[in-house]
Amino acid sequence: MKILVATDGSDHAVEAAASGLAVLGEAESVTLVCVVHTPAVVSSGMESGFAGGMATPEVVDAAWVGAKEEADESIDRTIAGLPAGQNIERRVETGEPGLAVVAAAQELGADVVVIGSRGRGAIKRALLGSVSTHVVHNAPCPVLVVNSKDD
Repeated sequence: MKILVATDGSDHAVEAAASGLAVLGEAESVTLVCVVHTPAVVSSGMESGFAGGMATPEVVDAAWVGAKEEADESIDRTIAGLPAGQNIERRVETGEPGLAVVAAAQELGADVVVIGSRGRGAIKRALLGSVSTHVVHNAPCPVLVVNSKDD
């Protein structure tokens, strides 16, 4: 079984990864994916449609490097919370998290996606969207959503 685990490195995401892998049992492969949002500095000054204080290419590059390092640290935190001895692959994607997780599942031929849910209420979810909801409705495979124990 090929398992794709979505993580942001938060305590809840680490808990969801560990719980999901425990439920699913032994896997052929486990891939952890963390999605990097576009750093704010990249689009800064573009909001009004007028040319404004645009970031230099060096600042933009540094922002991307920092964001990807943060994603690597998120994956490290998740791996540290999992039982030792599993062969885990790492994957950092960029873009909208829901879309990126679904695309990674398709590309890897995942048999299941494990993702946490922060348990937002219906109103917040309607206004802000939900990564887990998007993945459930669009993934090419079953999705195991792990709710937070404090929900």
